[in-house]
Amino acid sequence: MSKTPGRKSESSPFRKRQLSSDAKIITILMEKQPLTKRELCEETKISKSAFYRNFRLLEEQHIIKDVDGLYSLWNFKSLEKGVGDALIKIIREKKIVFPNSLVNEIGKPYSELEATAIKMAKKLGLTMQTTTSGETVFLDKKMLGLR
Repeated sequence: MSKTPGRKSESSPFRKRQLSSDAKIITILMEKQPLTKRELCEETKISKSAFYRNFRLLEEQHIIKDVDGLYSLWNFKSLEKGVGDALIKIIREKKIVFPNSLVNEIGKPYSELEATAIKMAKKLGLTMQTTTSGETVFLDKKMLGLR
């Protein structure tokens, strides 16, 4: 026989009422990453044993990865690596890196990138200079033929 008249599909005892643990992990990592195991368990409200069960599956499927004890989605690049790569790319193309170029390349506000950009610029041997408008730029003096 068919459904009881007036019964809504939402009230079915077979209807899933919440996300599975693996879906919770992925959802939280989409919002913020990387996270420690403890942070992930707190955010998703799953136990450590459930985390390990799901992590093994998600790692085998190349959905999440462990990066120095922090967990992230497969496509996550550390901010340092991303900023370093962006600095190198922009320097090769334009010789001078303006904050807007870095923001466009990374997709985050400069306020979030500034400290990492300065650190990575020093590591790459780039020079910082302030323009007349007060904007900090990074440049490679060797590429520009300067001393």
